Amino acid sequence: MLTLRPASMRSSVIHLLLIPWALAYALMGAVPAAAADGSTDAQVKAGFVYNFAKFTEWPASAFASPQAPIRLCLSGIDETQVKAFAGIEGKPVQGREVRIKRSPSAAEIGECNILYVGDEEPRRAQAALQAARNASVLTVSDNEGFVDSGGVIGLFYADNRIQFEV
Repeated sequence: MLTLRPASMRSSVIHLLLIPWALAYALMGAVPAAAADGSTDAQVKAGFVYNFAKFTEWPASAFASPQAPIRLCLSGIDETQVKAFAGIEGKPVQGREVRIKRSPSAAEIGECNILYVGDEEPRRAQAALQAARNASVLTVSDNEGFVDSGGVIGLFYADNRIQFEV
């Protein structure tokens, strides 16, 4: 098991099981921004987030009960992204359903298991990261420099494909 603890999340205990994902990623290559099935880039990004959830291990304390849902919080996203992420709501991940919370307050971010940060002004995005810093929250964004700013997973375009960095 690979344990990843970025400097920004030293007090958090999120174990990313990236070995299977990295192997699958290496074998398949990155996902085209507009997949052959007509998916939009927002749908592809939502799919990435769903798959990241499959390979993330949270501490038991991150959930109220063994049946509690995985809380995916969406911050600073537009209606196209809302529709794309709606496609994964209710889907099973590790025996739990994905539940979406849109536009969480700073106080609510600590209750999220995953925080997707959309196109926000840098100061608001940084505040969202700060609120997640002391909790077991997997942070994901397509904002440039997100990982360098303390985020866990950054999505980016390269060679007309959506790729990720940890």
